[in-house]
Amino acid sequence: MAFKKSQTREGLLFILPYGIIWLLFLFLPLVFGFTMSLFEWNPLGDSYFIGFDNYRQLFSDHRFWSSVWVTWKFIFMVIPGIIITALAAALILHFAQFKFKRFFESSMFFPYLLNVSIVSIIWGLMNDPDIGILSHYLSKFGIIQQSLLSSRTWALPMIALATIWWLAGYRMIVFRAALSSIPLEIYEAAKIDGAKPLRTFFNITLPLIKPSLLFSLILTTVGGMRTFGQVVMMTSGGPGVSTEVMALQMYRLGFEYLDFGRAAAVGFIIFLMIFTISMGLVKVFKLGGDLQ
Repeated sequence: MAFKKSQTREGLLFILPYGIIWLLFLFLPLVFGFTMSLFEWNPLGDSYFIGFDNYRQLFSDHRFWSSVWVTWKFIFMVIPGIIITALAAALILHFAQFKFKRFFESSMFFPYLLNVSIVSIIWGLMNDPDIGILSHYLSKFGIIQQSLLSSRTWALPMIALATIWWLAGYRMIVFRAALSSIPLEIYEAAKIDGAKPLRTFFNITLPLIKPSLLFSLILTTVGGMRTFGQVVMMTSGGPGVSTEVMALQMYRLGFEYLDFGRAAAVGFIIFLMIFTISMGLVKVFKLGGDLQ
């Protein structure tokens, strides 16, 4: 019993630094943000408790629902794009043998080393109506005569494409590590049994990389829900509000309209959406026991 108590103490000591950091920088800010959302918050004067009025105002605001819809559209573009691109690249690098393999891997991963400002500037210049290579060739072939970032239809897909280009490389590395952990004997046995590549992928590869797939899905979902930098720098939420995501609306409510209570309410709604989706993914993948 004394030995078990000693183990418990040691375990608590090991997690104590992380627990303190989690409490100070994650849990307490979350509680403080939710508290702010219940007030008409004035950082320089008196704040008044108004209950859930900030949420009621948001739910009756067409612009808020527009930002929710834009955020979900963005997520449904980005998640499949990043996961499919990253997984396809990882499979090619793991199974195929070709001359420029290292160059291909480096080219895929390099964009992830750039920060959001550089990525946004690159894609903004590519879409510039005067000097942009994309705008030049699209207008040359008569597809579209304006910058894609000035189009209500194409602005959000272009931001999504820039995000896929930026983030797919890191997920590729995650999938490559997962693929490397699968014993080759399993594939050899499947080949002997006459399993085709497609069946091998769905019956062997995909089930064995489920933890990495879940990690990538949650990471991409969280990033998609919190998307802010590339939207601000590439379109500022325009044209109109066609690319105004929830994080951008939260920023505008707080720092342009100084309505910190409603901004905090948007932030807490984003947290609830991320938490619900993440727990739903864990449930769908049936990895709850593995993650405990």
